[in-house]
This record gives sequence, C-alpha cells and structure tokens, in this order.
Amino acid sequence: MHIIVVGLDHHTSPVEVRERLAFDTSQFEPAYRRLLEHPGTPVREAVILSTCNRVEVYAGTVDVMAARQFIGDFLHEFHELAPDSLTPSLYAYEDTVAVSHLFATASGLNSLVVGEPQIQAQVRGAAGIAGGSEALGSMLHGLFRHALEVGKRARSETGISRNAASISHAGVELARRLLGDLRSAHVLLVGSGEMSELAAKNLIDNGARSITLVNRTVEHARALVERWGGAALPFDQLPQALHDADVVLSSTAAPHTVIHVEHVRAAMRQRPQRPLLLIDLAVPRDIEAEVAGVPGAHVYDIDDLQQVVVTNLERRRAEVVSVQGIVDEEAERYMAWLSARAVVPTLSRLREHAEVISRAEVDRVMRRLPELGAREREVVESLASGIVNKLLHQPTVRLKQQATGANGTAYAEALQYLFDLERS
Repeated sequence: MHIIVVGLDHHTSPVEVRERLAFDTSQFEPAYRRLLEHPGTPVREAVILSTCNRVEVYAGTVDVMAARQFIGDFLHEFHELAPDSLTPSLYAYEDTVAVSHLFATASGLNSLVVGEPQIQAQVRGAAGIAGGSEALGSMLHGLFRHALEVGKRARSETGISRNAASISHAGVELARRLLGDLRSAHVLLVGSGEMSELAAKNLIDNGARSITLVNRTVEHARALVERWGGAALPFDQLPQALHDADVVLSSTAAPHTVIHVEHVRAAMRQRPQRPLLLIDLAVPRDIEAEVAGVPGAHVYDIDDLQQVVVTNLERRRAEVVSVQGIVDEEAERYMAWLSARAVVPTLSRLREHAEVISRAEVDRVMRRLPELGAREREVVESLASGIVNKLLHQPTVRLKQQATGANGTAYAEALQYLFDLERS
C-alpha cells in the first residue's frame, strides 16, 4: 500500500481559498465517511490535517493515481466548489516525498512562521480525530506517531523553535531574560488591545500567575480578566499598579502617552531593588520616551520587539538545514521500516500459496499410488516440502535484502502480481 497526500497551504493558495476549504469539528465525521465509504473509493485509511495555513488529506491506497483524483474531487465536492477550481493550488506527493512532507510539517519547516510549535499539537489532534472516526489504519497511525517523534527530535536537537518569532512571544522572551522565573511575576496590562492581551496570555502560559488590567472601561476590564482570575482597576489607579508590577504591557488606543516618567519614578522609589519591564505595544506609543532613563526601568517599544523577532527568525532559518537533515534521515528510516513491514505478509502469502499447491500435488500422487506404505508416503511428502523450501529460499533472502531499500515495496508488489497472491 502507498502513502499519498493531497492538499494546499499558504505557499500555494491565499487565505480566502484556505478558508473555503477548512474543516470545522462537525465536518470530520461525514468527511471521513465520504473518503472511506463512497462507492469505488481507492482510499483505505485517511487523516485530514486542517489548520489556518493548510488543508491536507493523507491517505493509504493501492492505486496512487486513482486516489489523487478521488481526493481532489472530494475536496471540491465536499466544500461545494466548482470542479477543478482548486486544481492550480493543489499539490500531491506520494510515498517518500509524502512522508518527508509530513515530517517537515511536524518539525515546523512548512509553517508560516518557521519553527512555530503549535503544529505539533495540530498533527497530534488530526490523528486523534481520524482515529475517533475509525479512519486511521495501522500504516497512517505509525506514520503520524513517527512524525510527532521527528518534530520532537527537531526541536530538541536544533534551535528551530527556541527563539521568539512573534511580537507577543518576543515580549515573553524579554520578560524571562530580565526576571528569570515568571511564576512570581506580577503582570500589569494597560488597555485591552489585542496584542497586549495575547502577550499576557503567553506570559501566563510561561508561568506568570498574577494579572492586573487597568482600563478606562472597568466593566470591560473585568470581563477580560475573569478567565485569568486577575483584577481590574480604573485608570486613575495606574500609578499604584505600576508600583506592584514586574512586567507592564501597554496597548491602548490613546492618541498620546499614558505612562509618564513621573509615574515610573514614583513607583521605582518605592521598589529600588526590583526591576520593572515596560513593553509598549501601542502606535502611537503609550510610554514617554524619558521613562527609559529611570534607573531600574527597562523599556521596549514595538520596533524593539520587531527587531527581536527579525533576529530570532534569522536564527531559526539558520537551523533549517539541520532540521531538513533530521527529516531526510527519519524519512529514509521510516520508509525502510515500512518496506520491511510490507514484505512480511507477501512472503507469508507466497509460502502459503506454495504449500497449498504442494499439498494438492502430493494428495493427487497418493491417490494414484494407493499401494504406497507409510514410509514411502513420508518420503514423497518430504520431497515435496524440500522442493518448496529450496525454490522459496532465494526469493525470500533477496526480498528481505531489498526490504530496507527504496525498491522493497516494488519487489513485493511484483511478487504479488506474478503469483497472484492478492487472491490466494
């Protein structure tokens, strides 16, 4: 059986196309029924990997060309798109190339942001959904399990995911660099901007436990911090909140600065031994430029964070060659395992086939020579068994040798065809 993937991603299609092709939770079960139970389907097992940057269908099949056409038609028909409207965007890979593609995807090489870690969970979740829909066979189960191991290895042996590659993650990196352990850090959000909220979530994910939100609309602030178990304060309490904070994330829509140098000086006088990290995510800026001169205060604006992101992305890209080496090595190892696994049932069927013929011929001879005694019958049976063993010895040895190479599956399929083993 062959492995095939048909799909598209951010390299081959714009977001408006990917949006139309995306699968939501309620669609997976009918999609898998369509893939596996449609009359004449060449798909034996399947996994749908649907994220904001890609929609891919991995399948096990005995007929690659038929499966490519069937999956392409399925994507058009299931999402009610005009026939062939997706064709320019779709790619299709098979066997080693398909395996390498999945391993590279799980390692973050095919992500919009190289090395992003979320894809690992998405690959795991896709396999889990396929398993829950009884679409995951033994071959794809092994493939996706191996892909997760490859992704884990890539991230542990290289720096592909070690450096922050988004504004919000860059803020977290700066906080950890300054404060170390974030579990005791007090985080102050000023304003309820999306970037500020996202950065705060990342800080919490990295251990921060105390969140305070200062906002002009306190009711809105309370609704936001409820999920974090934090506190909401009116804007006039900002000076006192600065005194208590270790990390400040400011993202308001104000046309002028809202955190002034006198606020920060007053706060630092009460806490001279504790540094204060201020991250300004607003445009125009929320924090007065003079704040950077206050002893103990560390100020970063969005340009600073963007430079951190650019530098870190360059570092990540420098790891691509190393990760690709891991992907290639693991793909070769997986295909060798798959080929070895594929020849075992072929060899078993070949021996069974030969033994059925041998028994039939021995029985025919025995019926024609009823006068043979027990000793003679034993000699005939031994002769037949010996011929079978000698005839099968060299093909068995050769096929096992080829099993770990690229041609193992081809040899196994040739043997199945020549001896009609699929029907035996």
